[in-house]
Amino acid sequence: MTTSTVELHTLVSASLGPEDCIDFYENPYTALGKLQDAVKRKSKELESPISTSTEKPADGDINGIDWHEYDPPAALRKTPNVTSQILLDIVFTSIENVKTRVGEEQRLKKEAAEEAARRTAEEKQKAKGKEPYLPIFIPPEDPPAESSGTRVKNSKDLVMSGAVPDFVLLGPPGVPIKEEKRRKFALRNLFQRSPEGGESSAAGRAREALQHKLETKIMSVDPKSADPKTLEAIAALKKTKLFRTADPNALVECVSCLDDVPLKDTVKVPCHSYCRDCFVRLVTAAVQNEQQWPPKCCLNQIPFKTVLKNIPDELKKTFHERSSEWEIPVSERVYCHVPDCGVWIKPGKISLARRQARCERNHVTCTICRGQAHGNNDCPQDQDLNLTNLLAEEEGWKHCYSCHALVEHKEACQHMTCRCGAQFCYVCGLRWRTCGCTMEQLHAIKQAAEARRGQRVINERAEAEELREILAQIEEFERQEAWTREIERLELERLELERWQAEVEKRLKMEQIRRQEVEIKYQQLREMLDELHELQQVMADSKQDEYARDLAAEAESAKKQLEERQQAERDNLDSLMQIKIRAREDKYDKEYAARADLEHQLEEDYLAQLRDFWADKVDGEERVEASMLPLRQRMDLAYRTWQRWRDDQLHHYRTKLEDERTVKEELMYSARKRNDAAYVDKETDLTRRMVAEKKWIQEVILERERLLVGMELRETEDDADSLFAAETNENNE
Repeated sequence: MTTSTVELHTLVSASLGPEDCIDFYENPYTALGKLQDAVKRKSKELESPISTSTEKPADGDINGIDWHEYDPPAALRKTPNVTSQILLDIVFTSIENVKTRVGEEQRLKKEAAEEAARRTAEEKQKAKGKEPYLPIFIPPEDPPAESSGTRVKNSKDLVMSGAVPDFVLLGPPGVPIKEEKRRKFALRNLFQRSPEGGESSAAGRAREALQHKLETKIMSVDPKSADPKTLEAIAALKKTKLFRTADPNALVECVSCLDDVPLKDTVKVPCHSYCRDCFVRLVTAAVQNEQQWPPKCCLNQIPFKTVLKNIPDELKKTFHERSSEWEIPVSERVYCHVPDCGVWIKPGKISLARRQARCERNHVTCTICRGQAHGNNDCPQDQDLNLTNLLAEEEGWKHCYSCHALVEHKEACQHMTCRCGAQFCYVCGLRWRTCGCTMEQLHAIKQAAEARRGQRVINERAEAEELREILAQIEEFERQEAWTREIERLELERLELERWQAEVEKRLKMEQIRRQEVEIKYQQLREMLDELHELQQVMADSKQDEYARDLAAEAESAKKQLEERQQAERDNLDSLMQIKIRAREDKYDKEYAARADLEHQLEEDYLAQLRDFWADKVDGEERVEASMLPLRQRMDLAYRTWQRWRDDQLHHYRTKLEDERTVKEELMYSARKRNDAAYVDKETDLTRRMVAEKKWIQEVILERERLLVGMELRETEDDADSLFAAETNENNE
């Protein structure tokens, strides 16, 4: 044990109370149970502050603010003065975990909204497309007489009484609504489904078989004699996608070579399609190797009818031969013994009586030893025949000289007649009347056979008795050995139990020290994490305050700039207005000057004409002045009228310019309001973001605490299995 370990052990021992120490004189199992109970209790205590926050998912709407829409504050990723890799992993993993959880919640909420919208649309569609219909009341042929005392008053009484109703509520087609919908839904699911994870070959084959059966049933219906409703149902089925007319020129992918082949040139097996060349190669490989027999696709046997329909004639012959050969078990097949031949001999070429088989090249093979036939002799490997011959020799049985059948003498003389018709002497086995054997010899043969039978019985009994004695000795020896092994086993178990208890005590002690080290370690990590959280909250608050100050400064600067710009616009408008009025007055002055010159010229011309007319007459000057007076009066009246018109025009022009200035002022006012509203919106958005960031910080802190607790529990329980290692090894042995 190193110095650091000793110091840590001393520190842990000092931090433990009397109730935390293990009494190593007690039962190790009891000590282990206490340690495990302590760990469970600690786990519940550690998980309790988090379970309240994690059992119910955080609501995404906080006072109308959806914090999911905002990014987590950058301060959550800053880790000043943190060097622990565990804390660094927790800091960054917690943010990703919260993001993942938020994304999953958003996805589930979106799916729920889409599902609700879809259901609403379906309900609206059903309500829109639903046609009203009247129930059909089918009265019974002979309605029973009702009595006022037993009449069922309403449908509730009818149901409660268990009576059978006298009418059936039918849908428009005349079929019960639920039953009709269920049948259509079942057909659609059966033939139009497309599983997301793919369909197994067995399921595909079953579905194709059902569809083929239904098509066959429909095609077998005679349109002339069928019921009109049946024909309508068949027509409705054919309009659906249940039965698709295959295009012979459509391209289908070969499952073997992956080439696109026209449908008419493919071979359809229960689960896939093959081009003809690949299908022939598949069958050829199957007939050449018994391990690949019968031809299969996806472990599904290809029907022989399909195989024979799509292979050439030469391969058909080989296929039939292999089918006949490989249907027989290997142990029952007979092959020619000649190495150069070695063909399979068909069952029709095998003689069971003679135990011989003849191949197509007339090679004769023994069916017992699978070697060359032995002619009229018996096969040496025929164990049954050898045992029969030994028994015949002991019993004194004789062979017929003609058919070699065994014959046993029961009574009478030595004259024997075989079932084949041959007659012979039982004593010597020669043809009858060709020997001189007597009855005494016959009796001697039978007595000798009887003596051999008796001796065999005696020998069998002796052997049985000897075998019993040997078995008894073996049993006694095994009993002694078992007793010795049991004593040794009990001793070994006792020693192993003592060793295991000592090992468990040692491990319990080390485990307690290790768990205390883990607890101290994670307590320090938790304190460091709390400090980091406080620092990150301070940084987040500081950043938010900085954002608020920047926004206020930006708003003040923008307001000041807008006021300066609008004041400049006002000054420009005033100067421009003065210029326009001055220009309009100059215009009217020029018009007045031109008009005055014209009137002065007219007055001079008229005066000259009057003077020419009144030049030589009496009172000419007075007449001229009197004639000029109305002209001057009209001219003065016209001037005053024009002056009033000019003043009105100038007044209207000034009013127009004032209106334009008023519009500009209103636009400036609107610009100021929009600027103020924009910064109010920015302030509102900043406030919402601050609230969302606080929620992010709260959720991330909870997630970090959960991760830290989980890591502590996992590290605490990491070596728990080692406590049971000795017991596990012992049980395995």
